[in-house]
Amino acid sequence: RGALNVPNLSRVVKYNEPRMPWPQVVELLQKYVHLEKQGDTGLYHVARIKQWLGYLRKEYDEATELFSEIRALTTSGDIARVICRS
Repeated sequence: RGALNVPNLSRVVKYNEPRMPWPQVVELLQKYVHLEKQGDTGLYHVARIKQWLGYLRKEYDEATELFSEIRALTTSGDIARVICRS
């Protein structure tokens, strides 16, 4: 779960690198929101995006604001639009 809080956790531990900067985390989120599985009803993907942001809030204050923006959204398309403009 720590890797969900800090996406580059392995490099932080092994090479003593700083945690991934927020703009790079947003890039990962932007890539992830476009990976929706064919045939999925969209509910699973939406839940995973929100869950990941929930973990990110433990390490990134910016994630709290982003999470509050998408919390009430129910489609991955709407969530993707919010994340892509971040």
